Amino acid sequence: MNQPILAEHVVDVLTRLVTRTVDGPHRRNADTLYDAVIGRLRRTRNAEAFDLFEADPHSAYRRQTLVDLLNHQFANDPVFRDTVAALVKPAAGHREPNRNRPSPRKLALWAGGAVLLVGLAIGARALYVNLSAEPELDGTTQCRTFFALTEPEQRTLLVRAYHDRGQERRQDEPYIVASVLYACGQNPESTVNQIIENAA
Repeated sequence: MNQPILAEHVVDVLTRLVTRTVDGPHRRNADTLYDAVIGRLRRTRNAEAFDLFEADPHSAYRRQTLVDLLNHQFANDPVFRDTVAALVKPAAGHREPNRNRPSPRKLALWAGGAVLLVGLAIGARALYVNLSAEPELDGTTQCRTFFALTEPEQRTLLVRAYHDRGQERRQDEPYIVASVLYACGQNPESTVNQIIENAA
């Protein structure tokens, strides 16, 4: 039995186990197979793939993810592959694997659609954050807003405003915040840029 078919058979047995449709005589063999596969996935830190599959064993995407993961494990460890191959035959009995799965093309389309939806969600979130975020504080900030800032925020705003106006030498003045605060108190509707211009 080649690896992809073996992986399909294993997932068929696991599907019957999690949906409680394993026939009586095959239950013990199916449990043994389950223990071997889950033990391997836990050791390789891939148990989450089975957890997702177990939550929705009829999901074609989750099933295929588990099949691909097992196929990869078989390719990397022939001893594990041979052990599972010996366990799967008695566990599977005479049932054929599930043939009602979507084609690889449909799976690719579904995966592409999922990626598109995730991309749209991320884009919408970024747009919301950009629209809802407060604008960057600079010289166009009104005095009323300037008053509400902390002293370090006021100083950062003024440094930016002076820098934008090409007046970097004024950034180091010890009383720039106090002088702008005083002038803003006289003209609360003005912007910081207007206060700076009037003081020049």
